[in-house]
Amino acid sequence: MKLLSNLFFISAVVSLAGSLIFFEIGMRAMRKKLEEKEKKSTKIALRLLIVSGILFGISGLLAFFV
Repeated sequence: MKLLSNLFFISAVVSLAGSLIFFEIGMRAMRKKLEEKEKKSTKIALRLLIVSGILFGISGLLAFFV
C-alpha cells in the first residue's frame, strides 16, 4: 500500500505542476487581453487543482491508515 500511496502522491504533484502552468498561461492571456484563452486556461487549471487536492487526500489517507 505504500507504493500505491506514493503513486497517488506523485500523480498529485504532476497535476499540481500542470495546474500552475495553466494558471500562468491564463495570466499571460489576461495581460494580452485574450478573453477566451484566459477563461479556457483558468477552467483547466481549476480542474487540475481540484484533482490534485483529491489525489493528495487519497495519498494522505493511504499513508496514515495503512
